[in-house]
Amino acid sequence: MSQLERFHDNPSGVITDTKFKNQWLPKDSWGDLGQWRNFDEARSYALTMNQVYAGSYNDWRFPTREEAEGFYEETLSQKDWEGKDIHIHSLFVTQCAHYMWISETNDNQEAARINLRNGEVEWVASSSREHQSVRLVRDI
Repeated sequence: MSQLERFHDNPSGVITDTKFKNQWLPKDSWGDLGQWRNFDEARSYALTMNQVYAGSYNDWRFPTREEAEGFYEETLSQKDWEGKDIHIHSLFVTQCAHYMWISETNDNQEAARINLRNGEVEWVASSSREHQSVRLVRDI
């Protein structure tokens, strides 16, 4: 299955990933709110999206590292908030953040993020807001 065939839009407004058997919200928190989020603020955003039943569901969460690395696909091209290339499917809303929080944290008060411009995962201070957002996912 090609990367273009892997994602499918749904009438409920969510996007199904047939590879990982999950669903994604089409917007990240930056696209939704127009504000960068540190890790704790991103968790609050996830709680809010669950309270409002985004896409008719209340089990949204941060992606795992495997899901985030799978979300990035070098052969795909989309524009981020700065008009630079990121590598995600065209079904997702353009002008999103290029840094996406991942669910992993460590003992140094750091959280993982993926750079959707190059696919690299790195650890940064969880208090950082440097062009970061969260894109929520749920299991099917």
